Amino acid sequence: MRPAVYELRWDEEILEKLWRKHRVLAREVADVALRDPEANFRWHEDRWHGRRLLVRGRTRGGRRLLVILDPLDLEDGIWRCRTAWEER
Repeated sequence: MRPAVYELRWDEEILEKLWRKHRVLAREVADVALRDPEANFRWHEDRWHGRRLLVRGRTRGGRRLLVILDPLDLEDGIWRCRTAWEER
């Protein structure tokens, strides 16, 4: 079952990293995680980072992104973006 994603939270450090390292904007992450009806959601267990949600989808501009989210409140659908990058 697809987890509910209603809200994204951001750390300033992550916003800077998204742009500096991957040239991805916060609005593009939101396009994929909140607005792409065809996005693919999959849980991933990472031995260092724990359980995270991988979201693959397209921005409104057509870029294919992989977004990694940490759950903050599963019941209310609140997530923290850990990173995102363009898939080619």
